[in-house]
This record gives sequence, structure tokens and C-alpha cells, in this order.
Amino acid sequence: MIMLPLILIMLVIPIAALVLAILMNGTKARKVIIGSTLINMLITLSIFVSSILSGSVSISEQYPYISSFGVYLGFRINVISMVLLIMSSVVLFATALSGNVEKEHHKLSSALIALFQLAAVGLFTSANLFVFFIFWDIGVIAMFFMINMLGSANRKAAATNFLIYEIFASSMLLLGIMLIYFFTPVHSFDISVITSSAALIPAGKQSLIFIVLFLAFMINMPLFPMHFWLPDAHTEASTQGSMLLSGILTKFGAFGMLMLFAMLPISASYSVYIAVLAAVSAFYAVFLLIHQTDIKRIIAYSTIVEMGVIMLGISAGNAFGTYGAVFAMLSHGLTVALMFLLVGVIKHIFGERNIFALKGMVMKASYTTYIFIIGALAMIGFPLTSGFIADVLLFIGSVQAFGVFGVVPLAALLLMGAFLYYVISKSMLSSKEYSKTVDYVAIEQKIGYGVLLFFIFIYGILPFAILNLVKI
Repeated sequence: MIMLPLILIMLVIPIAALVLAILMNGTKARKVIIGSTLINMLITLSIFVSSILSGSVSISEQYPYISSFGVYLGFRINVISMVLLIMSSVVLFATALSGNVEKEHHKLSSALIALFQLAAVGLFTSANLFVFFIFWDIGVIAMFFMINMLGSANRKAAATNFLIYEIFASSMLLLGIMLIYFFTPVHSFDISVITSSAALIPAGKQSLIFIVLFLAFMINMPLFPMHFWLPDAHTEASTQGSMLLSGILTKFGAFGMLMLFAMLPISASYSVYIAVLAAVSAFYAVFLLIHQTDIKRIIAYSTIVEMGVIMLGISAGNAFGTYGAVFAMLSHGLTVALMFLLVGVIKHIFGERNIFALKGMVMKASYTTYIFIIGALAMIGFPLTSGFIADVLLFIGSVQAFGVFGVVPLAALLLMGAFLYYVISKSMLSSKEYSKTVDYVAIEQKIGYGVLLFFIFIYGILPFAILNLVKI
């Protein structure tokens, strides 16, 4: 039986889509990127189904590059990367299909989605740090142009601010990778080799590497106090840009954190301090969130809340915390992409995002209103949604590691849920007055709702499909 190089195929598809999108007109380019993201989603789901049937997942591919320096293009799919590939492929497909609510710049947006698709596949399957760094920067470049060229009035300032933070993050990431290469006795970029030999690195040098890489990853998640780029980036980004930014790019940093805690034994020494930082980040973000009036900024700050909770699970350093964080990354990616799609549609229908200006949305956009309510419930971990399973695993893991303190960040999620209820009751459910409609939701947006909701519920109702693979 001939085994196809599935990861290589998944990397070639967006490259081909990028070339075709550049050569074709806007309408054809859009069809190409929808096809590209659909194919990769189907490949990822086929790997998932095959893993369920076999009871495990382990795919590894390696291609020569600079052999004399021990640099090769290494890729792998394990349970964690598979979950993140599922999340990113679904979000990318929904973005390509329904994210261009503004109906502008089809050619450019299609090309940038293809470039970002390449980055997501490459980074989540990276088997060595050299490959990880390459695809990290490809994703940053794609997102910079998404904000800078497809955003709204103040897009250039927001894109510049984003780029300044990301240049610092990339510099720290490169420095950390070089330190690992030189301090590890085997001088390798291979993540599995580094993980098995990192204990041989002196504690002081491990601490230096940890701090440098932690700074890089906390910017992308983001965590307080490195979060300042995110609200403006979301406010100015197009709907597609926001869906990919919070849905996938923030997971680059979280995936890096998982890798960091797995690689360096010294990470356990910092877990309590990082858990405190994660809790502070979540509460700080939720108190900023409740002072916002723009629905898009509210959802942007909710990302910082969620990433703080995810960081708490990662810092726990046990199976429940780790896989709870992975499940939370899956859930948040799907849910926040849905919420930003909904915000884009609300702006398109009513020409407004301010919660005090919007009135009685349910009267004129009932379908969108009810989906928004479901999305808000999924964000706070309502039963039968993927968020519920994620929160249960996360808080079991954090209580095991930190005792009662482990459930404290749950209060941040509850505060966020209470404010979302206020937003819904204030802007959506009034039957006495309503905002005038500017336009109506198109069929592709409704399909996008359906795709994202399907996976939010399927992983909430059937979580064992993933959890049986990790055997918690």
C-alpha cells in the first residue's frame, strides 16, 4: 500500500491556490480559495476519522534542506496538531466561503487567505523549530497585509502597531531557537530530540531560553501586558481578518506555549507564576471588556480572557490541563470565528456595531440574532458545546495543579457571560423599537454559520472522539 505524503499535499494546495488567485480575476480567485480550504478540511477530517478507527494518530514526513547544518523540513501530525488542524481548516473554509461580508477585494483577500492557510498547516505540523519559525513569520506577514490593505479607516496605524509587536515576538523566537540549538548538546532543531535532551542544558540557560520564548508566545496569544495590539487590530480588520486573527493566529502563540512546556523541564518551576499571570490577564481583559460599546471590541477582549484561561491549563502541566487547553483552543477558534462573522453581518445589515445604537435586532435579523445568542453561550462553556468540555478539562487540570486557586479564573468567564447577556438584552431582544436595516444577510453567511455551529456542537456532544485518542 502506497502512503501518500499527506502533509506535503496539504502544503502544496495553498501554494497552488495562491498562484492561481494571483493570476485569476476576483470571482475565480474566490472560488479557488474556497476549493483549496475545502480540500484541506476534508483531508484533515479524513485523518481524524482514520485516527478514530485505528485508535492513534502518528504521521511524520521529512524532506532534506540544509543537511550539513542539520536543517531539514520535518513535519508531523500527533493528537494536538490534528486537533488544531481541524480547527484551522474549518475556520479557513468558513472564512473563505462567508467571511467577505464587505464583498470587497476578492482577489487580494483570496491570495492572503491562501498564504495564511499555508502558514497554519505548516506551523501546526512543524517537527522542528526551523520550520516552526518560517511558518510563524509567513502567518504574521499574511495577517499584516490583511489588516493594512483590507481593513477600515485606521487600518494602517493598527497594522503598524501589530507589526511592531510581531517583529519583537519574531526576534525573541529566533533568539530562543538559536539559544536552544547552541546550548543543547546535540545541536539540533528537531523538537523531539530537543525534548529528550533538554534536561542536559544547565538550569540557568534553560531559564534564559524559557523567558525569551515565553515573551514571543505571550505576544501572539496575547496575554497581559503584551495584549495592546489586539483590540485595535480587530477593530480595523475586515471580517475575514478578524476571523483568522483570533481564530487561528492567537493559537500560534498557544501552540508555542504547549511546545515550550513540553520541551524544557525548567518550565515546571515557573508554572505557579505563569498561572497567576494568566488569571490576572483574564480578569484584566474582562474588566476592559465590560467598558466597551463596540461589539467587535467586546469580542476582541473576550479573546484575551479565553487565552488567559487557556494559559492556566497549559501552566498546570498535567494531562487534564494540557488537553483541556487543546480542546479550548479548538472551541475558541471555532466560536470566536463565528462571533466575528456575526459581528460583520450585523454591521452589514444595520450599518452599526454600537450596542446603544442597535435596537431590536431580533425583529429584522432573527436568524443572526439567535445564532449570536448560541455563540455567546458556547463562549462561556454552555453544556453540549465544545466550550463546556474544554472548561471542565481545564479546571480539573488547574485544580489538580494549583488547588482552589485553579477555579478562580472561572469568575472571569462568568463576568464575561453576564456582560454578553447584557449586550444581547440591550441590542437584540427588544420588541418595542428596532434599528433600520441597510442590507440583508446573504446565503453564504448562513452557510458559514451552519459550518461553524456544526463543529461547535459535534465536539461538544461527541468529545470522546478526540479524548479517546489521548486516553486521559
